[in-house]
Amino acid sequence: MKIPRLNTKEWAEEVKFYINSTQTDRVKRAKKYGILMSSYERRMRERGIRLTDREHRVVIEQEAPPERIPYPDLKITPFKPVKASRDEEDLGLVVADPHFGKKTESYSIAIAKARFQFLLESVMTIVNLHRPIRKIWAFFTGDNAQGENPYQGSKLGETECGAYEQIYEHAIPTVSEFLISLSHGVEEVELIGVNGNHGSYDKISPDKTNWDSFFYEGLKSGLQNQKNITIHPPKNFYQLVNIRGFRFFIIHGNQVNATQGIPLFAMRRKMQEWFAYVGGFNYAYAGHFHSHLLRILGVCPTSMAPPF
Repeated sequence: MKIPRLNTKEWAEEVKFYINSTQTDRVKRAKKYGILMSSYERRMRERGIRLTDREHRVVIEQEAPPERIPYPDLKITPFKPVKASRDEEDLGLVVADPHFGKKTESYSIAIAKARFQFLLESVMTIVNLHRPIRKIWAFFTGDNAQGENPYQGSKLGETECGAYEQIYEHAIPTVSEFLISLSHGVEEVELIGVNGNHGSYDKISPDKTNWDSFFYEGLKSGLQNQKNITIHPPKNFYQLVNIRGFRFFIIHGNQVNATQGIPLFAMRRKMQEWFAYVGGFNYAYAGHFHSHLLRILGVCPTSMAPPF
């Protein structure tokens, strides 16, 4: 068997082998051709190939993983800060029940997105009025997507799309734009999220199998390159966070059964139980009821969705 002829496919493979070979490899290859290794090396040199020819060396490098940019077309609203000299503060922002995908005479995905834009502009105004604000804490109290459970108002004609589209095509991009825009005006943004009842597609499904959990984890993956934004998906049915020495208790509120259609009294009793359960807190936030009454009394934050 002879060494391949020049300018052939076999010769190119031979050069690639020779330049990247070890002494053991060359001994085996010379034996294959029925010659000594010294003769094999001499013949390669005669053809212009030397072991010191770095230009011929084939270096195999591991391909670097591509940079993950899940939502490259986000339209970020410019944040225009103003100068002020006050004591440093943190800002708490509560978002309850956006219900992306729910469709009524007064609510739709387009309206949900418009409300987030209005909320963004309002928060920017507050941040500028109360500077310096170092950090924004965003409390999301659940029901971010409407879900698909027909027993929770997700029948055909009452939703605009399925749960996948609700989360990955609408909720995550909208909230990503919202958080990134806020992060341009403060040092840090942290989202504290809890799950709602609309995220559960069946009564027998596990508690952690919840559309809200998919929303938070998807949001966390989508914003992983935003170094000043942190997403905290829930590990329990509630979240408890300490902000500058004050404890904030975050819950969805579906654990509370309203008395004669009025959730206020039952909510107060349940909050007392949770107060003892977690060792006390200074402030508590819940959603679920879409009630203006609770909002006025300071128990429930503003709901993104209309009462229904």
